[in-house]
Amino acid sequence: MAVQLKQFYLKKLINSTLLLFFAFSFIAVKSGHAHEIKEDRQVLKGIVNQPLTDSAIKKIGQFEIENGFERLFLYTLYQIGGKTQSRRGISYYHFPISELKFPLNIYMFYANLNLSFLDRITIHYGMHASINSRVGKMEDSDWVPYHNIKTIYSESDARLNAIFNEADLTVRLFTVSFFSLKVGAGFMHQYLYYWCSNVEQMSIYDTSSPIYIGNPEYIKLQGKIITYKLNYYIFTLQITPVFSIPIKGGSLEITTAIRFSPYLKAKDVDDHILRGKLSEGDSHGTAFMPSLRLKYLFPSRIFITAKLDYLYLVTKGKQNQSYYNPFLDPYSTTNYIPGWFAQLENRLKSEQLTVSLGAGYSFEF
Repeated sequence: MAVQLKQFYLKKLINSTLLLFFAFSFIAVKSGHAHEIKEDRQVLKGIVNQPLTDSAIKKIGQFEIENGFERLFLYTLYQIGGKTQSRRGISYYHFPISELKFPLNIYMFYANLNLSFLDRITIHYGMHASINSRVGKMEDSDWVPYHNIKTIYSESDARLNAIFNEADLTVRLFTVSFFSLKVGAGFMHQYLYYWCSNVEQMSIYDTSSPIYIGNPEYIKLQGKIITYKLNYYIFTLQITPVFSIPIKGGSLEITTAIRFSPYLKAKDVDDHILRGKLSEGDSHGTAFMPSLRLKYLFPSRIFITAKLDYLYLVTKGKQNQSYYNPFLDPYSTTNYIPGWFAQLENRLKSEQLTVSLGAGYSFEF
């Protein structure tokens, strides 16, 4: 009986202890929760009562405006020859039978606009316009009638008006430490208009000779002798590694873009004023366009840039020739009748090297 009473009171004591434990635990949890709510309210109250600083506002994008000057070097040229269909029928000539090489030694002004969202998507537009017009000598070479013998060569003073436009969209794929990788696609248009004057020509081509080679003959003519209008329409793809390095409160950005064009179209018009002959070409091809750009952004959001661009392109197509004035060939008795005359194979090639310096400002929003 005593043992049973002892077990009864022991069990009752245990139950009372557990009840008190749960009661104290519940009170402690409620008290802690109430304290957390009070602290959260105080924090929220502080946020509401205090204005947000610029660092507390998350930026969703940035807009950059940049302009500067650049120097364009090297050349653009076209060649004709090969299979020729004319009023006289179909003929086959070596290629090239003729080549015109136009210089690109010119200064240009440029302006760039960049709009970025969430540090991931960037829309770019750039415009370039020539400042001066004198660019050097245009070289005209003919290999008639032999492939390896240049029988006619002339030079003339060349002037140029040039306007380039480009637009592209790039997407940042990832960023690891100071390295980012972007990819993109875009479009570039180049408009070139040449006018050439004061030709000096040396010729050994002589149709009266059995071998078509005669004594050298020198000709010099004043005034405008040719105009040449050229349009390049270039569709581009690009892979762009970017390195960002913090330096003294600012940042240095090194961009090495690798651009190429799987398809480009070229349209050109050559007006030989002295001969009253118009040659219109239509061709397509590819291009390779690497570039290197250095940009230093100051803490004030002002930045300076230096850039090196290279472009190499080739195209193949056809050229249609027509005469708009009656013309008597000085090397023969042939009289050319106005209208369509011939269609030949046409190839264009251009190498362009551009060095630029500029400055701009970056707005965050």
